[in-house]
Amino acid sequence: GGGILIGSKFTKCMGSHGTPTLIPAIARSCNGYYYRLGLKMKIEGIIDMIETFEYDRRTGIDLPNEKIGQTPKSWRPIVEKREGRWPDIRTVYASIGQDTVVVTPISLIRTISAVGNFGRMYVPHFLKEFKPIAATEHFEARPGFGFQKPEPKIIEMTETQQKMIAQGMADAVTGGTARVVNIPGFDVAAKTGTAQDGDPKAGRKDHAWIVTFAPAFNPEIAVIGLIENVGFGGTHAGPAVKGVYEAYLSKKNPQPAEPAEVAKR
Repeated sequence: GGGILIGSKFTKCMGSHGTPTLIPAIARSCNGYYYRLGLKMKIEGIIDMIETFEYDRRTGIDLPNEKIGQTPKSWRPIVEKREGRWPDIRTVYASIGQDTVVVTPISLIRTISAVGNFGRMYVPHFLKEFKPIAATEHFEARPGFGFQKPEPKIIEMTETQQKMIAQGMADAVTGGTARVVNIPGFDVAAKTGTAQDGDPKAGRKDHAWIVTFAPAFNPEIAVIGLIENVGFGGTHAGPAVKGVYEAYLSKKNPQPAEPAEVAKR
């Protein structure tokens, strides 16, 4: 709905959505729904989800210097020592990914891919293989090596739960906050987000986020967009993600060249 009152602090929603259920709450990015869900789950429930989707550790991607995000799990002992307790308002903020929540794009796309894959959460990787190298005057021979994909972690998720999330994300594209990503004939599922890094006095805007997978109900690709200090997620990160999907589709389904183009060659 319009917001929630915690003590003397009123935390508003960005829109006027009434009291939506899950699917329209995802589609319209209704903060009020998540405020109430977070309070119902309590901080312990949110931390359980942090551990389930492994936001408290590295993803294991085969690149150096991967960073671990910050979460209410890591902040809780600090806050409780400083403030004497974990206040409900911090649970409200955590429910929409603000305040004590800082995550990396790779960990977030791993999560949304797991949702699209009906709970199968994989270790992301770039390396496909090392080619074997013969010995030379200066180097020893090196055998070839192919990437051995580990078995995915299985997240407990019912078919109904997965379909509700996918439907909400699909509705976000057809009539919600992610309409800019809409591609006729290709169903994209998306959730927009805005990370509060802005400073109006300094003229600095918030970060724009969007997480997606497609096709919405039988996904084969996931794309994430993060553009720093530009404003709302759907407005700014959405077009970049749409461009990735259009490039993907053009390679997957190349169109035959027009006769005039063939003649030019």
